[in-house]
Order: sequence, then C-alpha cells, then structure tokens
Amino acid sequence: MMFEDREPRYRVDIQVDCSTKDFFVAHRVTNISRGGIFIETDLPLHAEIDLCFRLPGQGEPIDAKGFVIWTYDIRKDSMRVVSGSGIKFTQMTKEHRQRLESYLRTLAAKPVPHRPWAEVVQP
Repeated sequence: MMFEDREPRYRVDIQVDCSTKDFFVAHRVTNISRGGIFIETDLPLHAEIDLCFRLPGQGEPIDAKGFVIWTYDIRKDSMRVVSGSGIKFTQMTKEHRQRLESYLRTLAAKPVPHRPWAEVVQP
C-alpha cells in the first residue's frame, strides 16, 4: 500500500502515547501534518493505532485513531534512512481536528519534504 501525503509536514518534538489491543508505547512525534505523524519507533505495518498527544501550549490532549502506512523516513538534507512509523490519521473529533489545524497554522518551521520510499537511493 503506497500513501503519498501531500500536506506540508512540520518538524516537532511532541510526546505521544500509541496503543493497540496488544501493546502500548510512549514516544515522540518528530514531524506532523494535517494528515498524520511520524514517530521514530517501529510499529507494525498496517496496525490500527490509538493516539493521544498534547500540542505545545495546549492543556487538553488530542485523541485520534491512525493507521501505520509506512515504516521509515529520510532525514532532511541527507540520504540517511530513519527507522520509524508514518501514521495516517483515520479518525479525530471535529474539535480536535480544528485544534490541530490551528496549531499547524502557527508553526514557523518550514515544511519537511516528503520523500516516498521509491525515491530512496540504495548504497
């Protein structure tokens, strides 16, 4: 399954709790977009994930459901592959979606270019 996220991605450092019926992991979101997040931890490909994270400056957490759609990324300005999980948001309340979109509009960071797996140059 190939997923191409056309939304701008922003570098962040946000704590996130991820869980399924089989496991729980607390980790950090390293980039975020309107469509999903990337975390530098390995989650099972195609797993349905419950997410809970707090955006900086906001007290209440955002709860969402997601789906692991890819399992690595390429560090900006390098060809270094970073192990991790790309998670597409599949469900979020209207209020939480509005808070996320408001936060994304305030980010001063430049978008991180998305590089699909097909663009990886093998050594």
